[in-house]
Amino acid sequence: MEGTVRRLARAVLAIGGLTLQGCGLFELDDSYGNTYGGFFNYGNQYQWQLATCQNEVTTNAVAEPLRQRYMQCCMWRHGVPIDNSNGCEAPPYSG
Repeated sequence: MEGTVRRLARAVLAIGGLTLQGCGLFELDDSYGNTYGGFFNYGNQYQWQLATCQNEVTTNAVAEPLRQRYMQCCMWRHGVPIDNSNGCEAPPYSG
């Protein structure tokens, strides 16, 4: 009986770990620490927006302290939902 319970507990932990790891497959990360997408909104569909915005950050020579937020706002301007778009319509984030 005890061996069965241990095997069941290990299986539950393994399945739980794989489930949590799998959620990360639905998110897209940029080089500034931002994540896009989630379980119901797959981040991998935003590849062209990510490439466009990374190019825009370089082309516009965005200052280092502004890059993380600039990247978020750029993604938002290209149709990617973000948690907080306040201030994205005003300079320096308006593109």
